[in-house]
Amino acid sequence: MNSLRVFRMLVWKDLKTELRGGLFVFSSISFGILLLVIIGMALDAAGNLPVEWSSGLLWMSLFFTTALSMTRHDFKEREYGGWLGVLLAPVDRSVVFYAKWLTTCLFVLVSELAMVTAFFVILDAKPPVLLARFVLVMLGGTVGLTGVGTFMATLAANSSLRDVLVPLLLFPLTIPLFLALIRLTVFTISPGLEHPFVWVEILMGYILVFSFLPWLLYETLMEV
Repeated sequence: MNSLRVFRMLVWKDLKTELRGGLFVFSSISFGILLLVIIGMALDAAGNLPVEWSSGLLWMSLFFTTALSMTRHDFKEREYGGWLGVLLAPVDRSVVFYAKWLTTCLFVLVSELAMVTAFFVILDAKPPVLLARFVLVMLGGTVGLTGVGTFMATLAANSSLRDVLVPLLLFPLTIPLFLALIRLTVFTISPGLEHPFVWVEILMGYILVFSFLPWLLYETLMEV
């Protein structure tokens, strides 16, 4: 059984599990929109806020929502012993990570579509001028964030405090990514405020690091 076939099977398994229960997407969208409603009530909408603040609020909501939902992605699998079957797959263990990363990224993108729409409607924030670049920033940020989050979820998987540990590990580690995504989002909403190339480098650095790091360490982490 080659790695690509196992990868497809693992992705399809996660997709079917989510389609059955909708735990990850439903909880992410519900929490994210409620968070935006609370922020909107506290700020009386964000239409008059500086673009830096509204971009920060957008990514803060996405980070919180993703972090709190990350540990629920494979909850049933670990709770009922299905994870042991995954470990028996005759492939390098990093394949399991990449499959989990892809499905998590897809679920977060679905959640983000609803949350970003709610953000601009509820908070009356200024829409992006460079829409195509805004979409690329959202895609790149989602790939980077879910890569770090999936890796952190593995580190905390066997802990009884995993629901708390994942956000505690994720937020400090992603501060540079968080800042980069805010600045890149600002550039898509108000072009010309600054040159974003250094922030693109930070974003790509996160994606590249967590593309190769699991290949080196994931098998060891799964044995702990």
